[in-house]
Amino acid sequence: MEGSMDRDAMLRLFEAHREAEAARDYDAVLATFAEDCFLETVPLGLRSEGKDAARAAYVGYFTAFPDLSPDDQGIAFGDDVLVVWGTLRGTSGGAWLGVPPSGGSFAVQFANVVPFKGDLMAGETIYFDLATLTEQAGLNTEQIRVAAKARAGRQL
Repeated sequence: MEGSMDRDAMLRLFEAHREAEAARDYDAVLATFAEDCFLETVPLGLRSEGKDAARAAYVGYFTAFPDLSPDDQGIAFGDDVLVVWGTLRGTSGGAWLGVPPSGGSFAVQFANVVPFKGDLMAGETIYFDLATLTEQAGLNTEQIRVAAKARAGRQL
């Protein structure tokens, strides 16, 4: 397939992406994405399209959970896609979708599907169990769902 990235190139780019996330370097995070990238958070029904929207989503997550950290435990490759899974950890330290922080911590299983476009990441689709995360963190699940639904309505 012309223009396909090999596994090593996909892994190097994804590792650079993870390092930029850990450093909270939004410019470096966005540099790993194609111009028309997306960030989709399935349990919230939210999809941010384009670099400005993706940046806003990252700022929102890292504001809500200042110590948010994925512990990648496995990775699999397909044609122009990788899937990574592991444990996502964080502490509610800032408002999330307008819901006040609880100070509680969580550790939930996650999976990210990362398609590639050309020599960049096309985006990320993130899966985790929202009810488990909010229960562990002491956040109100229904408040988060309602806030996410309102945000999704504004994205249309």
